[in-house]
Amino acid sequence: MRELSALQARFGAGLEVAGSQAAAPDIFHGESGQVASRFAIYRGNARANAARALAAAYPVVGKIVGGEFFSGLAREYESRFPSVSGDLNEYGESFAAFLAVFAPAQDIPYLADVARLEWRVHRAYYAADAKPFDPARLSSVPAEKQLHLIPKLHPACSLLQSEFPLARIWEVHREAHQGEFEVDFSLGPAGVLVYRPRFRVEVRRIGDAEAAFLAAARGGETLDAALTAAHSLDVSFDLGRSLGEWIGSCVIVDFTLNGG
Repeated sequence: MRELSALQARFGAGLEVAGSQAAAPDIFHGESGQVASRFAIYRGNARANAARALAAAYPVVGKIVGGEFFSGLAREYESRFPSVSGDLNEYGESFAAFLAVFAPAQDIPYLADVARLEWRVHRAYYAADAKPFDPARLSSVPAEKQLHLIPKLHPACSLLQSEFPLARIWEVHREAHQGEFEVDFSLGPAGVLVYRPRFRVEVRRIGDAEAAFLAAARGGETLDAALTAAHSLDVSFDLGRSLGEWIGSCVIVDFTLNGG
């Protein structure tokens, strides 16, 4: 098994070598030119698959920069971040970090944040399912203990903050968008919630208090502690209304009793 692992590692390393005319690993028998030519096919297929996987994960980034520029980004990214998984749906996790420092992408200051959002959207599609919230369980908890409940978010849910209106940028660049193509960049920093109420991933802008509450809940805090975090930013935050919305849209799907 050690020999097989070493052979696979050398084969994989050979795929990462830049240039279609690069020499093939010395693990093959045959005339060197013919071996190199055939191995170049593997290299080409591997890079094409990586580029397609990246395009599937980042359609909005691709739409913002255009097909030709995105192809260049994909080639550069693949040369720096080869796939480390047999599942190409997991490829592209470092794309936002790559865009944040890649000089040709700096003309679009929000591009890296859009990529951060798109990766969360992409992974939300493949997140585990969760059973819907069971109201009977909540009613079984005495009222005086309910603030000690710890909300559980759906596995598809994620949060991020940005100084740009990411939810709107994402919305207007979707294929299904038919409204006005307009983004108000004066709105300032905002939180974004990614969630999957049924089979389709949704993205929406959320206020600071909502973001604080959900971040606290994700961190394992009780309703009481999460509410305190929300009220520290907005005393008008309505827990009952927000919980109703989040339960209805499968953002919150369960709870545990702190210490119980």
